Amino acid sequence: MPDGAADSPLPPALRQARHEVAAARFGPARALAAPVFHAARDRGDWPVAADAALLLGRACGNQRESVEALRWAHEALQASTRAQRPDLACASWVEIAREQAREDRGALAQQAVEEALALVPNLADADVLEQVYSGLTAVYSDLGLTVLAVSCARHALAYAEGSDDVARRCMARTNFLIIGAVACEQGLEPDPEGTQRLLAELLPHLDTLRTEVPQVASPLAEARLLRVVAPLALCEQRLADALAAFEALSQRADELPAPLACSAWIELGLLRRRLGDEAGARDCGRRAEARNPVPDAPRRWMDLRRLSLIKDLLGQPQEALALLRRSQDRRHFLVMSALESRAAALSVRLDQQMLRVENEDLRRSNATLRASMAHVSQLAATDPLTGLLNRRGLEPIWADLIGQADGRCVLGLLDIDHFKRVNDQHSHIAGDTVLRVVARLMGQELRGGDQIARYGGEEFAVLLTGPDAAAARAVFDRVRRAVERHDWTRIAPGLAVTLSAGVVAVREGEPFEEAVARADLLLYAAKAAGRNRVMDALDGRPGGLPPGQETP
Repeated sequence: MPDGAADSPLPPALRQARHEVAAARFGPARALAAPVFHAARDRGDWPVAADAALLLGRACGNQRESVEALRWAHEALQASTRAQRPDLACASWVEIAREQAREDRGALAQQAVEEALALVPNLADADVLEQVYSGLTAVYSDLGLTVLAVSCARHALAYAEGSDDVARRCMARTNFLIIGAVACEQGLEPDPEGTQRLLAELLPHLDTLRTEVPQVASPLAEARLLRVVAPLALCEQRLADALAAFEALSQRADELPAPLACSAWIELGLLRRRLGDEAGARDCGRRAEARNPVPDAPRRWMDLRRLSLIKDLLGQPQEALALLRRSQDRRHFLVMSALESRAAALSVRLDQQMLRVENEDLRRSNATLRASMAHVSQLAATDPLTGLLNRRGLEPIWADLIGQADGRCVLGLLDIDHFKRVNDQHSHIAGDTVLRVVARLMGQELRGGDQIARYGGEEFAVLLTGPDAAAARAVFDRVRRAVERHDWTRIAPGLAVTLSAGVVAVREGEPFEEAVARADLLLYAAKAAGRNRVMDALDGRPGGLPPGQETP
């Protein structure tokens, strides 16, 4: 709590309601807290009213009653403003952000985050700051911004470390480890070095958590420990340990909240499939389906992804693929809207500061804001799966590269052969990994000034500047051979991957779309000619490099 804020004693009913929320008994919590709110509001006890409204908002949110959750969060904001309590106002904005994120409203969630962060400098109490950053961790996790979620979880844990309450430390540490494990899983292929650094940070906390959980003596804390142990073991390739942890977690599934139980069965099923136990994987899929918290007409990207994984385990690849595409589209829109909202806020702040530039400190601040805006713009132009440019990022640099190429610029469209089979036969998780590895292999074969982008789905665009026809052919054939010769069985037994390419010399002043259309025709020709080849029109006539006639 900030200095000077008077803390009203909490009524016993509200304290009991907090215990009910902690135990995931949200209905009884609402029944206890609602009368407390109305009584406190009627007598003008605004701190208690704000506390009660916050609790009601959290309970409604966990019961997926979005309208009610937002109503109570706004009631809490009004009460905290009347109480002149920045700590409660900050918590109210965090709750608003969390609910907007739950409903896939990225821009509104980010706006609420900005309001919460503006109040953080007014806060001094470590417990309050820990709660704020824990809430922001959940917001960014729901938005799919894992790196930001890890950063917030790290802050929350730092504030919780000074608490005498072992349950609070245990919860903050568990949250950090869970989101950290997600970040490790996502970064294993595109950033192995960064993943190893994060793992080195997480593992000592796992050892500490093992000593804290017995002190808390809560079944949910024990289950969350297993939820941490299993994915970290997977990241370290300790499959037997991961399997044991997932099986132990699934044995507790009947006692767990539905989202956690469903996730446990899904993760166990994916691991059993990886180990060759297809029957066990299907059984896990059926059990996950029974505990799916949103079985019908999901809208949120996380709910769509969960159902996609269940359908995949049940042997329904077409339904799984359709759901996965919808999930990716929703997540992309959500991330972009949040980032654009953040960029707009930074732009407003930059404009305001430029009017007040009077000393070196302000000039340094402006430089920091510009760097932040550049980073946000980079994120908006980047494919989140592979880390490459996306089409939006490639188009603006087209004219600049063409102008610097002295009339020699080559565009190639590359497409992974039979990619649908990879998804159908080896799972969409394997398909995502293939995309990341192909992106990395291409980057290793290209020159420093070349540009590469994920153009859409399993298709990539590569732009070379300055090479003659022979050099360009050599580059694209090196890429093709690198993909063909890579050991794909490390991802899935029996997996083999090749790609085809269509390559054109860009004409002077040629629009991007026209060059892409010409390259696309050659790509189709490469597919029709048997795949795993490069077809080009670099000498003014169609030509290609079939396998066995590679450039040295």
